[in-house]
Amino acid sequence: MAKLLHALEAFFTNYIEGFFNKGKDTGLQPVELAKKLVKEMENQRSVGVANIYVPNHYTVFLTPPDYERIAPYGQTIADEIAAYLAKQANQRGYVMPGRPKVEFIPDEKLQQGQFRFASRFTVVSPSENIVEKMGDLSETKVYKKLSPLEVACKSVPLTGMITVVEGLDVGLKADVGVNRVNIGRREGNELPLTDMNTSRLHAYIVYEEGAHVIYDARSLNGTYVNGHRITRKKLRSGDRIKVGNSLILYEVN
Repeated sequence: MAKLLHALEAFFTNYIEGFFNKGKDTGLQPVELAKKLVKEMENQRSVGVANIYVPNHYTVFLTPPDYERIAPYGQTIADEIAAYLAKQANQRGYVMPGRPKVEFIPDEKLQQGQFRFASRFTVVSPSENIVEKMGDLSETKVYKKLSPLEVACKSVPLTGMITVVEGLDVGLKADVGVNRVNIGRREGNELPLTDMNTSRLHAYIVYEEGAHVIYDARSLNGTYVNGHRITRKKLRSGDRIKVGNSLILYEVN
């Protein structure tokens, strides 16, 4: 592991030097994130009949200043860390049932120097061979596909729609499928709201184990489903989601 970390650190030093203002303010470094994500991967292991599975999708929540700092090279750093995680999973004998992915998202509630993670399993197609390359850090690695039973359970998509039914953005809609749907004031969200009582990233919906699940993104005013404040909630058709002054209807197609 030390050798891999050294190679990863060398990559960041050579190609993205000075990226995180080392020694100033947060002192946040990409290698530090990579090490923390390996711990997150370990903590989220799922033991199956024949294999130990680990999540393939990792979200890193950063303070807005750190996020702005990372933006110019964010995709490059995310890809390198994802490849590093895949290598670590392979060395430990874990199965990562999906293409490794790391994404960065700003979180206004984090204080200077803080960051947090969320991890999950994402859906893969039945015929997908998961191949990841680490460039100079490793050779090509091929990871085991899901078993036919696991594929059958995970490959059937669920499609739905969220519609703003009360608030400033009445009529605004977004499709909900297997991809993550972000809700909040940020312009790039799948459901971008103008409601000033919502956070930039207020909540998000993901596809997990055949259902859509909504998570509160540590928003300032909270996320409510059918009048109850939630941090995580599996959605059912007809559920009403309240964020700020906006009421959103979730329906399955």
